[in-house]
Amino acid sequence: MRGWSWGMALALALGASAATLAAPPDAAAPRLFIHAGEVPLYKVFAWERWGNFINAPAGSSTEIPYDAARLEVKVYPFPSGEIRAIRFPNGVRTHRHINQTDTILYSWQAHRVQFVDDKAVLAEPGDFALHQKGVLHSGEEIRRGGGIDLEFALPFAGVHNDPGGFWSLARDHPVETSAAGYLVRAAVLPDYAAREVRLARGTAVTLQDATRDRLIFVLSGKVAVTIGKASDTLASEDAASVPHGVRAGIEATEDAMWVEVLAPPVTAKH
Repeated sequence: MRGWSWGMALALALGASAATLAAPPDAAAPRLFIHAGEVPLYKVFAWERWGNFINAPAGSSTEIPYDAARLEVKVYPFPSGEIRAIRFPNGVRTHRHINQTDTILYSWQAHRVQFVDDKAVLAEPGDFALHQKGVLHSGEEIRRGGGIDLEFALPFAGVHNDPGGFWSLARDHPVETSAAGYLVRAAVLPDYAAREVRLARGTAVTLQDATRDRLIFVLSGKVAVTIGKASDTLASEDAASVPHGVRAGIEATEDAMWVEVLAPPVTAKH
């Protein structure tokens, strides 16, 4: 993955190798599946200082500002981008930093006020947002204990003409039945396709995109996934990456729900 990433930032904060945490697999054999049990949970303090986003692990000797956000994060690195599962357990602190990548936010469990440029939006479960590279943003969880938000950090130059970001709220885009008969909530975002998918037990879908990679994060249930010749079973908080041009089949062995984002392939030029 090119450029800055949460994995790299965590590696620096935790004194670990950035290559171990964030470098993508060899391009000849990209990682297709990452299980939740393989991904460490990092407890981190994060704050802004002189325009820079700084983080330090819990228990660090670093002096932590009183207003630092306390968060728990899992990072799933794929060639096309990172998936981050982030929880703000203290529920009241804001975090404020400049995006280093285009970032698609999906509100899974959280109820958070998002401040982007001069706009404030209440993000609730099922909402999507696009926070663009170079845009200053912050967020404040309004329920103590927080919930998990997902971020899909994509190292591509997308649309950069609205510093207030783009929003696709669940209340404006209800769940609908797709042409193939499964339930889907499609986000309306420029340059990127994102959607929430619900599949009943025993049903299956086939997915393929000629030009865009697909990042998948399972929210609930269990699915049997085949990507090309590789197969695996994924459950809640597991993730997968489907390279462009490769056919994927997903069968629900339990009622299942996942969220997916289609990004330009890692070789794309923007």
